[in-house]
Amino acid sequence: MNKDIWKALGYGLAIILILMLSSSFVLALLLRFTAIDANLLNWMSLILALLILFTGGATAGHRGQEKGWMYGLMTGGAFLVFIVLYQYLGLDKTVSLGQLPYLTGMVAAALIGGMLGVNIRSTSTSGTKK
Repeated sequence: MNKDIWKALGYGLAIILILMLSSSFVLALLLRFTAIDANLLNWMSLILALLILFTGGATAGHRGQEKGWMYGLMTGGAFLVFIVLYQYLGLDKTVSLGQLPYLTGMVAAALIGGMLGVNIRSTSTSGTKK
């Protein structure tokens, strides 16, 4: 694969990792210091995960500058592989049928983010030099 593909994929996965860790920390603080309902916390974590995967896919698509669907799909797929390996190797569990819609939605969010991320314009002017 091209070096630029790996760079774009790395940026997308780094964004996902940073945002997942920070949102997990915030959700843990909410759980500890508030009387938040577990059902509401589950919905909040699902929505945050979809937004984070969308952002990671958009970042990868923006860095790739073309074929955003491919960058988004690769980013979501790499995240999926990480989750499945962590669950299998770390928790000694396989993926259940109930998890498939969630995992599919997360990969789809990254894919859509990649498609839209290609169209994000950078703030620097590309045609003029100072």
